[in-house]
Amino acid sequence: SPAQRKYTFNKSKEEIIKIAVEGVKCIKECMKDLSEEERKRIRLEYSPESFSTTEIDYAIEVCEAVVKTWGKTDENHKIILNLPTTVECALPNQFADQIEYFCRHISNRNNLIISLHNHNDRGEGVAQCELGLLAGADRVEGCLFGNGERTGNLDIVTVGMNMYTQGIDPELDFSNMPMLIEAYTRLTGMEIHPRAPYSGELVFTAFSGSHQD
Repeated sequence: SPAQRKYTFNKSKEEIIKIAVEGVKCIKECMKDLSEEERKRIRLEYSPESFSTTEIDYAIEVCEAVVKTWGKTDENHKIILNLPTTVECALPNQFADQIEYFCRHISNRNNLIISLHNHNDRGEGVAQCELGLLAGADRVEGCLFGNGERTGNLDIVTVGMNMYTQGIDPELDFSNMPMLIEAYTRLTGMEIHPRAPYSGELVFTAFSGSHQD
């Protein structure tokens, strides 16, 4: 983003692209020691940090450079371009517009997997993700019950359950929600809010008029 270029790196757009390209070259150099079979098991994922606050055409330019440097891919090794709302600071429909524009203007779209990495700083991570999927994304990254940095990353449970309600199988098994909740609280030491969608203790409980109190 402009702020990161100025304050974090103190580098120009061209110099930032060079950092990304050199990173890919480094990975390819390390892969030379692998067998052909091992190389076949590797897929590149690249995340243009702070995508949602970066000039969209520049984000595409960086990603194009990364894809070109990595080289030709096949159906089983498509490059993942993971587009993050590193800090959520826009409305969900605005984020969806960015995803749609990116998908329409990136080269060789059919050879790429467009991924979303949503945060929840504005409490709209799920909405941003869902609209981003409608705008053309293929894949999402998230955390159980919204765990993650700051206010949390995308709640993959809520998104997955919402997809079920729309007749779409996210290929995630939430059939034993109590087991997931028990494991989550035991392993993280954190509690799930009683009013959390699908998983909170009060999801199936009604207190008539409590909101009026």
